[in-house]
Amino acid sequence: MRHNRRTKKLGRNAPERQALMRNLVSSLLMYQEITTTVRKAKEAKRLADRVIHMGKSDTLHQRRKAFSVLQSHDLTSKLFKEVSPRFKARNGGYTRILQLAPKRKGDGADMAILELTEKEIKIKETPKKHKAKKDAHDHEHTAQDTQAAAHPHAAPETGSRPKHAEPKKEKPQKGTFFKNLGKFFRNKGGG
Repeated sequence: MRHNRRTKKLGRNAPERQALMRNLVSSLLMYQEITTTVRKAKEAKRLADRVIHMGKSDTLHQRRKAFSVLQSHDLTSKLFKEVSPRFKARNGGYTRILQLAPKRKGDGADMAILELTEKEIKIKETPKKHKAKKDAHDHEHTAQDTQAAAHPHAAPETGSRPKHAEPKKEKPQKGTFFKNLGKFFRNKGGG
């Protein structure tokens, strides 16, 4: 029986509301946080927590139930392989809502961020490391070049270095088109 259980309609009929919630949960799993209204965030939080809980037990039945919500094979596999294993130690509270201070300009709706509590950590490598590896790689080639110069009759090594250095392309100078255009018209008029 449905005693005192009223659904929040969000100004939509049932199929539109289901599609909205599926899209919000799919975006949450894809991007790990979304910005939406407070009311939509509260409704999407309920469904997102249910879907993440499904992903904690990797059975065929749970995969089919998660797919019925997410409607994407890629997202379903991401849920079971990447997202849900982060929450193995938790018994709930997979998402949180952070309310934003300014209201939306168009209609004054309260805005919020819905995010996963355990986010994926992405480590960015510094460009210095790449440069150091590249310099070391260049030093290997210069050592091979000096050996080849010392022994010109020796057989060339089959390495990964290119046979000929490609010439660098020069960038066209800015503003040359209009300068040349003025010269063209001056010559045409003078005859």
